Amino acid sequence: MPATTECYMRAIEVVIQPPQSHCSVSKVTYQDFVLAAWTTGLALSFVRECRVPPHIASALKSGGHASILTRVGNLDFDVIQAVHDAGDDLIRALVDPATGTLPHLILFPEQIFQLSALLFSTRKGNSPNILTTHLANSANDQYSTNVKTATASVLLSLARRYQTTDCTTLLGLRKTCYFTTDSVVLLLHYIAASLCPNASIYNDIGVMLCGLGPGETVTGPQGQSMSGRDIARLYYERGLQVDPTHPHLLSNLGSLLKDAGHTTHAIGIFHHTLSVHPDLDIALVNMANTLKDTGRCAEAVPYYLRAISVNPNFSDAYCGLSHSMNAVCQWGERDVWMRKAIEVCEKQLSDADTQATGLLRTKSLEEWMALVQLAHGRPLSSVEEKEWIQRFRLFFVDDPSVTSANCNEASFLIRLLEWCLSRMQHAWYIKSYGHTVRADTPQPSLSTTNRLTLPMCSVLSSLGYPKLPFILPFHTFTLPLTPRTIRLIAHRNALNAFYTATTYTNKTAIVYPPPPPPVRGKLNIGYVSSDYNDHPLTHLMKSVFSLHNSQQFNVFLYATSPSDGSLHRQYYERQTTFHFTEVSSWSVSAIVDRIVQDQIHILVNLGGYTKGARNEVFAARPCPVQISLMGFAGTLGAGWCDYLVCDEVACPPDLFATVSAHPAQSASRAEDGSHAGVGVPVNEGCDPSSPATDWIYTERPIYMPHSFFVTDHKQSYRHDEQSLPPNPASSTDLWLAELRRREEARCAIFPDLPKDVVIFANFNQLYKIDPVIFCIWLRILYRVPRSILWLLRFPAAGEANLIQTATVWAGPEVASRIRFTDVAVKELHIYRCRVADLVLDTVECSAHTVATDVLWSGTPIIACAWQSHRHKMSSRVAASVAYATGLGKQMVVHGWEEYEDRAVTLANSLRRHDMLISPSARLLQKGNSKAGGSSPATTGPSLYGNDGEDLGELMELRKRLFLTRKSMPLFDTARWTRNLEKGYVAAWKRWVEGRQFAYGEDTCIRVQDNEG
Repeated sequence: MPATTECYMRAIEVVIQPPQSHCSVSKVTYQDFVLAAWTTGLALSFVRECRVPPHIASALKSGGHASILTRVGNLDFDVIQAVHDAGDDLIRALVDPATGTLPHLILFPEQIFQLSALLFSTRKGNSPNILTTHLANSANDQYSTNVKTATASVLLSLARRYQTTDCTTLLGLRKTCYFTTDSVVLLLHYIAASLCPNASIYNDIGVMLCGLGPGETVTGPQGQSMSGRDIARLYYERGLQVDPTHPHLLSNLGSLLKDAGHTTHAIGIFHHTLSVHPDLDIALVNMANTLKDTGRCAEAVPYYLRAISVNPNFSDAYCGLSHSMNAVCQWGERDVWMRKAIEVCEKQLSDADTQATGLLRTKSLEEWMALVQLAHGRPLSSVEEKEWIQRFRLFFVDDPSVTSANCNEASFLIRLLEWCLSRMQHAWYIKSYGHTVRADTPQPSLSTTNRLTLPMCSVLSSLGYPKLPFILPFHTFTLPLTPRTIRLIAHRNALNAFYTATTYTNKTAIVYPPPPPPVRGKLNIGYVSSDYNDHPLTHLMKSVFSLHNSQQFNVFLYATSPSDGSLHRQYYERQTTFHFTEVSSWSVSAIVDRIVQDQIHILVNLGGYTKGARNEVFAARPCPVQISLMGFAGTLGAGWCDYLVCDEVACPPDLFATVSAHPAQSASRAEDGSHAGVGVPVNEGCDPSSPATDWIYTERPIYMPHSFFVTDHKQSYRHDEQSLPPNPASSTDLWLAELRRREEARCAIFPDLPKDVVIFANFNQLYKIDPVIFCIWLRILYRVPRSILWLLRFPAAGEANLIQTATVWAGPEVASRIRFTDVAVKELHIYRCRVADLVLDTVECSAHTVATDVLWSGTPIIACAWQSHRHKMSSRVAASVAYATGLGKQMVVHGWEEYEDRAVTLANSLRRHDMLISPSARLLQKGNSKAGGSSPATTGPSLYGNDGEDLGELMELRKRLFLTRKSMPLFDTARWTRNLEKGYVAAWKRWVEGRQFAYGEDTCIRVQDNEG
């Protein structure tokens, strides 16, 4: 501890020391002062708080030193002296037995005003030395104020030092520190604000309260539950009463409002802030972030640029700026900021390796080994014991030649606890039910009241939130990142979710009881999502939940977002084939308890790292088997996610750590023939922080046949069939009717377009377009002169930027052939997809839902499965669904040259012999002739064979797509659901047998389709 910190502590002791105790051996100490302040704050919180922690309630009932809490506020009671006299007995009475620490204090602004008055109640709110040493000045208010100001300054100086150094020696000679760094820093700020309230201290308290976990709540004035962020807003508002123009209070309040969804109010706050402080970098970035998150990316860009001009080192602006520029295709400087954002992100990921170093050494090696043995549920073999000890020792030695540079201690600690939770839950099941995969009769449920708690999880109290990089997992879809960087970004968010989940259980990790064996094999499946509304996920999956075999599966849906009032939400709410529960206002603990109560065997994550997802529910591990499906096209990098539903096109097998990256086995272990691996790897194998770049997925794969991507078009989007013959005599009649509809829609959208012009299209949001793919599109337009490129104003601000770029890169003639239309509602969008001749996919992040919309309309797509992007699931979704049509070989390409040539070849197949009218119109003419109608004259020789249907490769491909769409695997939702059920059954069986925890090829679940 620096000498200055020691001096500051001694200064506080001078202020609080009664003169008669200066020569006493038993004088009060700085540690007594801090504990007395905490005790006083705890007593204050009880005035409003109705939920007294059980261990404190028990201590109060038993009397003893805990009774100090009941005497706080008495004018003749010296709480500092009482705490000093009680010694460690008071701490032992009040410390949380689960965490070994004193809990955070969350105090309201009006409560901290009383803090110093109660702390020094025998001296009328003044510190002891003011009234005794300086009697002549005791009536001088200015002198008292000066002393309080100086004391507050010393306390804030101490707080700053604790934030940058370890405070484990805070309690002097006591061997154990009962305060976490965050809790003591917050407490010192409370005292300082009580002595000398000012706007800056209120701002600092608000920032710290925002950093508390959402599970740390207090009771509000109306009896409502309020989180740290709720209380932070009160401090910001109180601070603005003191200083209405305080820059950071204004900016932080706006940011808080933005995060709470009050974007209009937040933008107003930022406008006011910048009118007073036009060069405040944080306010500029907060304004930009708010505009970006509300879809106003073009307006956000100038604010980011202003922030960087004011502060070139303000790295938080880089990611938002590059994202906003990309969203509107403003590519001029995007690459510069994107590279800087990636550089800063990689540094953030590297710096995280040093977080919480030394934390494992707060417990002995023997204690950690005892935890491992407890998780195993049996004695360790000599090989297991040796390998575990080797891993723990990496964090117990100070020799840099022994400790790896990439041994991320925070990651290892959390992964260890996750590993223990899953193994102990499994051991609990085996102990209670044996290796029973299914039961003929109902088995007794395990008690939910006698939950197991990991004995070593008290170290979480000293960990603090795992640091997050500012590039979000969803942003990795469109950024050129390495497999390791993508994996680490996901992993950091996974660690954060686990830590957040523990804030709901007072920083403890709970082993939840597993469900009983399924009766006659009937599994309980839970789906958690925030998208049971008018959302693409619902558009794709709506029928899946009712298509489950009700004889083999009970289905539970947990909606983590409120209703949007749409017909889609009403559909879910009125269904009786599955259980639907809205949990949008529930805490994570309440949701977890409900899932445990529903005895869910397999819990499915439909959100991943998307807006509104509640990954903390999964991080708490309420279920034996937890699966990621559909919602997030990538790895979650999480120990709390066991499986990823995918296919081999989207996710090649060698990119799964459990298949290809398991740790090298020792010779003795290889002789055992064991494939389970030993515990939690460090800097090797499946450790997400390892330097390996040849794998990305931490989950085990459930490989679906055809495609992992499900569609609901056959059930939900058949409105277009109303204009088709109800009972066509042949497929030719159906095809002719489709061609007529297509020609009518084409004329409606592009009335000025000549019939022989080829329509290329892309219906993605513009953020998916990158300069590389756009350059290829321009080359295709150049090589196919009679063609246009149809894009959406998605957003509208991107149109001018793309036209300008095309003009510079390819000239005005090619640029003039790029057409934009507005975004259409879902049904109209699907209907007009048929107007395009060929859809050109994007490569960094492919079309997902849009790809299925296009294929359902019968329009072919050039889909990407490039070798350079094989590690990005998000890049290969369109290829996956294209193969599921059975015609993927004609549509999927593996590099940019093949992409360009394939598009040109298909387009030119429509224009043989320089037709003056479109091929579809020619066929319509032939159909009309057969019906006795007249057809206009055409030039050039006939394009048809004897059957009149030789329209070229692209039109033949379109015809096959349209006529087989109801039978192809891609749109057979019931068949897809049956295959998914096979995966669920296999996953449950593997968990019971313990094979889920193994390494190697056997960890893959490969679903076989026996239906054709």
